[in-house]
Amino acid sequence: MIPSAELETCRLLTTDGEIALINLESARRRSWSRFFTDPQREGVAETVVQHEQLTAQFVGDVCALDRLESLANSLAAALPSSARTALIRAQVSSMTHRFTDARHYLAQAEIGSAPTDDIRLLKLNVDQACGANLDTVLDQRREIARKSGRLEDLVPLGALLTDLREFIDAHQIYTQGLRGYSDVSPLPPAGGCFQLGVFGENSCQSRTRLVLRNGIKEP
Repeated sequence: MIPSAELETCRLLTTDGEIALINLESARRRSWSRFFTDPQREGVAETVVQHEQLTAQFVGDVCALDRLESLANSLAAALPSSARTALIRAQVSSMTHRFTDARHYLAQAEIGSAPTDDIRLLKLNVDQACGANLDTVLDQRREIARKSGRLEDLVPLGALLTDLREFIDAHQIYTQGLRGYSDVSPLPPAGGCFQLGVFGENSCQSRTRLVLRNGIKEP
């Protein structure tokens, strides 16, 4: 587990959590309003996906996934051959753990020349979720995190290191991300702290297995 004294050094000055969630809901409604006004406008659907993903993650609103399915279906009807549509459908499929569908739509997005970085990040998410090509995923996660230093890029790297039982490296990555965070939104560090909890649980489970295997009593 992370010592409490160490967590003290990760305290951040961010917007109050309740206010942040109110702001998120307002932004979510505005993004949907813009989508209904002009669904084909560049960036409008992508913003809806971002807000609904945050709503599902931090508010626990599972209906966000249904709303995203509706958005994806609307885009597919309006712009069936668009690379943007394929990429958004891949995102929605990944969020709902339909990874075979996600890979199918990613292939379509790649053929349609969707942004390379967007395709690359989503492929990493899908591979990491499926436990596929993890050596390559780890190398690319490290490179992305090294270049950006952003908490949003460090958290998935830490999560992968935790899955690989590289607990010391995962600990360093999480604390690096939290200490370097300078934005006012509490949502990214909330995600990081959640992963720290997962890290602590996995780390304790690993230690327990080691103790049981070696026949040592815990202090």
